[in-house]
Amino acid sequence: MKYFISFLLLFSLHNIQSQKPIRVKDFGKNPGNLGMYLYSPSNLNANSNTPLVVVMHGCLQSAGVVAKQTGWNELADKYGFRVLYPQQRMSNNPAMCFCWYKNNDIEKNKGENFSVKQMIDYVKANNQIDSSKVFITGLSAGAAMSVALMATYPATFNAGAIFAGAPYKVATNFWTALIAFYGWRIKSPEKWGTLVREQNPDYVGKYPRMIIYQGKMDVVVNQRNGNQLMKQWTNLQGISTIPTVTIKKFAKCKTVEKNIYRTNDSTNAVVYYKVKRLGHALLIDPGKCETQGGKMTLFSADKNYFSTYWTAVDFGLIHPAEIKGKNILQKNEKGIVYSVPQNSGSTYQWSITKGTSIISGNGTNSITINWGERDGNVDVLEQNGKCKTRYATFYVRMTK
Repeated sequence: MKYFISFLLLFSLHNIQSQKPIRVKDFGKNPGNLGMYLYSPSNLNANSNTPLVVVMHGCLQSAGVVAKQTGWNELADKYGFRVLYPQQRMSNNPAMCFCWYKNNDIEKNKGENFSVKQMIDYVKANNQIDSSKVFITGLSAGAAMSVALMATYPATFNAGAIFAGAPYKVATNFWTALIAFYGWRIKSPEKWGTLVREQNPDYVGKYPRMIIYQGKMDVVVNQRNGNQLMKQWTNLQGISTIPTVTIKKFAKCKTVEKNIYRTNDSTNAVVYYKVKRLGHALLIDPGKCETQGGKMTLFSADKNYFSTYWTAVDFGLIHPAEIKGKNILQKNEKGIVYSVPQNSGSTYQWSITKGTSIISGNGTNSITINWGERDGNVDVLEQNGKCKTRYATFYVRMTK
């Protein structure tokens, strides 16, 4: 099995030809014995503060593989930020999994957890980084380790995006990890939250925003783990486990349900994407159009949804054009206008909630609607030649 895993890794690395992160050998203390790779776009302004995204690979992956799979480097080139890729070593774990299930690797200032924190501090010390815009994301074991970093160093991160992950300390050894895979480590929100607070007894600041992606057909990390992570992080944010807003088909994707948990100041503190017909994989949409990207590798699935792009939007790294219009209406309000920018050669396919009707403008960039009696959504898909641009779903609610 070990030789098969080694072959897969070498094969994947051989096929990485472009967008290659640069290895940094001496970044500070490294009790976790990890490797560090950094991608800095050549067009960055050396004198201006830029965001930093930390990307944690999954099992059977490496820095180069996850860079190719996710498309983070291409977005960094376009939107101006750096990308840090910690990398596991086979001497630590033959399957190249981060050790998210070992206490000595997930507690504050210990093991792999501390090694990644040292990498972040190194990038900050040697580059112009906006400390208020440090983000983290990961898949599977990388997702679980991302949660550990957010839990133990909450002041470091603005937000994190977790793909097929689990709550902090869902496992603390190999045997509890086996139970956790199947989603049977179940606790109350308060007990989950306490595990994090114990790592930060003197911390009085806000915890990072949490973005969760979970496939409903994941047989490696059961979907119950996504639910438990939501419970942990809503507790840390001091908000309800009942979503403020639920969008069944986000961005006109039939399989993607978006649940938003907001604080009293309307911050999207927790966002939970539940994905139908998705196994243990990252969602991608290969192509060269504006909202497309990602590559087919081990643990990715073409779902016509470029999750890295939408994660960058959730992080605030990308500010795409949005649907404009009123988001609070009276029941049966008439003559409501919604629009997006007009682009030459584009046609626009609008979708609205049942019980509403489009009065004019269908096929153009602006429509007029007579609304019905319930909350709902406005969606549009822009077609220009072979390219389709997805817009974030616009949520409309009725006044009470």
